[in-house]
Amino acid sequence: MQCPFCRRDNREDARFCDACGTRLAAHAGGEQSETSIVSRESELARLADLLGKMTSGHGAIAVLAGEPGIGKSHTAQTLARRAAGVRVLWGRCNEEPGAPPYWPWLQIMRVWIESHDEEALRSMLSAAAPIAEVLPEISRRLGDQAPLLPTTDPLQHRFRLFEAIASFWRLAAASEPLLLIIDNLHWADASSLRLLEFLAAEIEDSRILLLATYRDIELNRQHPLSVTLGDLARYGHFHRLRLAGLTRRETEALIAQSGGKAFTPALLDAIYEQTEGNPLFVVETTRLLVQEGVLGHGTRAGRAEPCAPPGIRIPEGVKEVIGRRLNRLSPSTNLVLARAALIGRTFDLQLLRRVLDEPLTNRIQDTMEEALRSRIVEPEERPGWFQFSHAVIRETLYDEIAIPARSGLHLRVAQAIEGLYANDADQHLPALAHHYTHALPGADAVRAADIARRAAERATGLLAHEEAARYYRLALQAAGMTSACDPALKCCLLNALGKSLTLAGEYLQAREAFEQAMSLAREAKATDEMTSAALGFERATWAPGLPGQTAARLLREALAAQDSGDSTTKAQLLSSLARALIFSGEEAQAEIVHEQAVAMARRSGDTGTLVSTLVSTLSARWQPERSAQRLRDIEEALSLAEKSNDVLRALDAQAWQMFELMELGDLSTWRVRLEQCERRAAELRQPFESYVAATSRATFALMEGRFDAAARLIEQALQIGRRMPGLDAPGVYGMQMFTLRFEQGRLRELAPLVRAFVNAMPRAGTWRPGLALLYSEIGLLDEARGEFEELAGDNFAVVRHDALRAASLAYLAQVCARLDDKDRADALYAMLLPYDGRNLLIGTTVGCLGAASSLLGLLATTRREWRDAQHHFECALAMNLRQGAEPALARTRVRYASMRLARNAEGDVDAARVLLEDARAAAARMDMRALVEQIDDVLRSAAHTSCPPWPAGLSPREAEVLRLVSSGLGNREIAERLFLSPNTVANHIRAILAKTHSANRTEAAAFAIRNGLTGR
Repeated sequence: MQCPFCRRDNREDARFCDACGTRLAAHAGGEQSETSIVSRESELARLADLLGKMTSGHGAIAVLAGEPGIGKSHTAQTLARRAAGVRVLWGRCNEEPGAPPYWPWLQIMRVWIESHDEEALRSMLSAAAPIAEVLPEISRRLGDQAPLLPTTDPLQHRFRLFEAIASFWRLAAASEPLLLIIDNLHWADASSLRLLEFLAAEIEDSRILLLATYRDIELNRQHPLSVTLGDLARYGHFHRLRLAGLTRRETEALIAQSGGKAFTPALLDAIYEQTEGNPLFVVETTRLLVQEGVLGHGTRAGRAEPCAPPGIRIPEGVKEVIGRRLNRLSPSTNLVLARAALIGRTFDLQLLRRVLDEPLTNRIQDTMEEALRSRIVEPEERPGWFQFSHAVIRETLYDEIAIPARSGLHLRVAQAIEGLYANDADQHLPALAHHYTHALPGADAVRAADIARRAAERATGLLAHEEAARYYRLALQAAGMTSACDPALKCCLLNALGKSLTLAGEYLQAREAFEQAMSLAREAKATDEMTSAALGFERATWAPGLPGQTAARLLREALAAQDSGDSTTKAQLLSSLARALIFSGEEAQAEIVHEQAVAMARRSGDTGTLVSTLVSTLSARWQPERSAQRLRDIEEALSLAEKSNDVLRALDAQAWQMFELMELGDLSTWRVRLEQCERRAAELRQPFESYVAATSRATFALMEGRFDAAARLIEQALQIGRRMPGLDAPGVYGMQMFTLRFEQGRLRELAPLVRAFVNAMPRAGTWRPGLALLYSEIGLLDEARGEFEELAGDNFAVVRHDALRAASLAYLAQVCARLDDKDRADALYAMLLPYDGRNLLIGTTVGCLGAASSLLGLLATTRREWRDAQHHFECALAMNLRQGAEPALARTRVRYASMRLARNAEGDVDAARVLLEDARAAAARMDMRALVEQIDDVLRSAAHTSCPPWPAGLSPREAEVLRLVSSGLGNREIAERLFLSPNTVANHIRAILAKTHSANRTEAAAFAIRNGLTGR
């Protein structure tokens, strides 16, 4: 076996090099790997159980938490050694922030790729093109991959990358079970954590056990890992194990394993008390005491000393222990190790040589041999690379470097990296940015800013938006230290920072960056940067649904700075301004600005700009009275995009077309468009459109009353949406589950959650209509009235023209009717009337509440406008029947029946009973329990109203069907007349024939004539 340090060959079973004492790679797993593990058997048993389940296809995620040195890495190493028949792959996060984005994942994937031939690689990487963006080794091994169709949305681009990596691991695990270990997760870059969150959903049904270690003392609420752990905790296949200190007996065994040959109980107690059973602390203290000659001489005349020997002090702290161990090394070795600590936990000997002064360089072999023999460092598998045996040792050495000296030393490391890797400098930009910025103020601030900017741009290219934001902040920090900071440069960096923060979903921070950029650009009269800042601010405002007044002000300012004449830039600004105005409540002005934007885009002659302008404000134009204009815009955008082969913009326009079709109730065309959208989204790997299709499927199942299927589809949509940053997938999930529980009559289950959520929301008015409906449905009428009164202020001004307007009006209409508030019914009726003839939608694809006419009829009933109510209800029955909206149809029948009972005109009681009979049958079939109870209450109240019995035991509905049969109508005509499906009519006729003992329709008609049913 060749020594990685001196290159001398040794015996295959040798632990250390005969020439230099270097620990050989086969035995380089850490000091405790040479001995049996002390304790941790209970944790290892739990992990072994997960490992066994994983090999059977039940994957899991496990984390080992604890303080530094508690044995997290060692426990992971032991599990890896015991994982027979499982491929083990390691990734380690660096404590110094100079590693490339996705560093632990890149390490793991590289090891897998290096261990497989081209044939295996080709069969694995069906999605090689996205992965090749972050792993150039793929292109070197397989050649350039066919690029994916580019997407204009960076978030969808990153989703495709993450999905490709998930596909990689699914295929790899199908070939062999995998144990993926990520060490020191608390040091992972934020982009790596987002990837972990994405992969979490893919692991449960695969042969993968992902084990991560982290220091829990490093975490607080602001730490990125805290968010990740909270996200992972949602999964049933996530397991957290916390390692505590060893017991006194286990400490005694570890002291013996670490070289302590003889020690008194008093000395054991002293070590145990000071170390609190921390394995690293125990081992380091033992080694120190052995070196100092304390251990091995702890007894006198065969009697145990009552305490530690006089004059011997047990160090209070692991860094003090390590410091005393380092003090036993030569001064030159300490200097070399301190320079190595500047480089990081792992370091390249070639790079270290360039950092050292010539005298130290000449003695580097002797100093490294001493460090190796003292177990301070150990060789890595890569030839010429070494690492500190524990991260705390590196931290101790780094912390001991005087702060004034660090700046110059970091600069020396940066220059050494540039010199050593001159031909591959871009790959080392993260490390260079780290060292150059830490070299300030001694380094060239302009150079440091430029390096950090380039590192940010590279991170953006790798879709690591969180890391890009960090590097842009470093660039701004460096730029601010220049003697004459260029406002244009700072403005450009702030705009880039805002964009990265927007892509990372940090909208409030993004808005702050864009506002600062706008202020600087205004002073510098930098028109292009003003434009970027205004457009960026509006996007960071619109995406989370914030009010648009500030965005509108900035956009107007940017427009005023433009040159006269038309331009695509002005068209973009006008388009964004129109959207901002809508979110400011200025709908009329927004329409004028939108028309100006479209006209300018047409004059520009740029098809892409025109398509984007036509589509851009659709997300904020919710007024039903503008539906015809929206449809024209969509159709034009779709036609232009398809003619220019702009398939992504065409797909976007098609998604908006689906929204309009559902609102209009054209469900047959909607289904065709949905299938096309699903197929194209899958072909083009467009995750957002796939998410839209998934939520649409859930909405359609809810609309048809397929509640079990809806529950499954809602969960599936959530899993897709959670993996896309910037989407409010949990919010959509909550609204769909609210709709499902409402239809099932199970809103009581959600009451505590909805109440807590509404109270915690800063824009509570958005969600209070749902809370009012919940109170109303579960019988808390005083609470419902309180919410309703608060929302009704200023003529329901809280109900804005946004995605939730239709749903808010629907909820409030039902509460208003339940409270029998005639005055408020007038206002709500006027607000809801523009939706007449349409479906009421929640957002675009979140939910469909059926025909708006049903609720118009309910409000007309509350107003005692009987003729209007009857007209609305009959329109709603026809629309809901035509589109198969079974729950909405059942509720409309109950509302219509209640209206007719309240009016009590001739024939109303009979008609009401028929409606209630049909509604109850449908509600019972769909298990709408609360609605069934409501119908039974209405039937009981109507039972006292006189009504002649029907002959032969016919029900009211069967009598009505028989009357129409006797009039000569066919099944389809009867279905249309009674708002029933032809199948339901056929079922009624079979029952009629059986009850009247008729052989056919003619005999049944004769029965009707004999019993006087034709005139009833």
